[in-house]
Amino acid sequence: MHGSVTGKVLSVEGSSVTVQTPGRRGGVVPALIAAANAIDHRNLPYVYGGGHAQAGVASIGIPGNGYNGHRIGFDCSGAVGAVLMVGGLWPAYSGVPADNGIISQLQAEGKIAPGVGRGPVEVTLYDYPTVHIFMNINGRFFGTSDGGDGSHGGGGWLNDGAPDASSPHFHAFHLLPSVLRSGPSGEVFTFTADGLGQFQPGDKIKVAYRQSRWGGLIATAITYPNAKTTTGTVASMADDGSSFIITWPSGVQKTFSVPSHTGLLAHVAVGDTVQVTYTRRAGILTARQLAVTATPPPTAGPTAPGGNPTGSPPSPSTASHRSRARG
Repeated sequence: MHGSVTGKVLSVEGSSVTVQTPGRRGGVVPALIAAANAIDHRNLPYVYGGGHAQAGVASIGIPGNGYNGHRIGFDCSGAVGAVLMVGGLWPAYSGVPADNGIISQLQAEGKIAPGVGRGPVEVTLYDYPTVHIFMNINGRFFGTSDGGDGSHGGGGWLNDGAPDASSPHFHAFHLLPSVLRSGPSGEVFTFTADGLGQFQPGDKIKVAYRQSRWGGLIATAITYPNAKTTTGTVASMADDGSSFIITWPSGVQKTFSVPSHTGLLAHVAVGDTVQVTYTRRAGILTARQLAVTATPPPTAGPTAPGGNPTGSPPSPSTASHRSRARG
């Protein structure tokens, strides 16, 4: 089976990229389940404050349980917020408040009501205000744990029956049936592909794919539907390769950011004429492909007797760079 989908990147993990399509074909619950599956598969540790800076993005959190300054993960509300975001129930990549803040906002938006959800399709949030939050999606509990089930305690499916669901400390709130039927989320797909370092959450991409005999989706081509192309001369490059500036023939200069780990500038030097394929988001131009179309001619000094140019030879680093730029 072959096909293609267009949507926004939700996450990039190793050699896989998860994309959410627009529209309402998939509904909220399938999107929530897919998000919970993706987080469970990562087996991340519990990190206090993890996932709060941007919904759906595991982070190092703040000093507290599980924090060591570099370990990334989710805490309870960070994990729940990540799942809600994929279902279109939380603003994409916005901040996530504490558990009671999540409940307050969903109540204010008219998306939840007190009590446990009923019926074959239901989602219920269980909140112990300022202490803990978890959820039930179609009869399966999701949240963070103490690690007693063999996990690292971070976000994932709970296999202990969630005894806290019957605790008087926890208040149940169910998503309204109208919200579950008509949420804004589309279908969620995860593709296996190589060279995913250039993609970032929020990027709009088109993925052509084939399905393996085991049912997995393998990306055969990934493009940017809204990409544009321009040509100019490289005026400067950041030392860390994170950005560069080109000058158009008119004299106007444009700055382009470079996604990390792509190496787009590895074979480029100041003065090269380049063709840049780029996307724009929130006013930022991001280079996606870059090709050198011309390099400046070498500058030769006066010719000395014997035909050799006079003056100092180029430094080894410059010579090496130009060799790479042309190779």
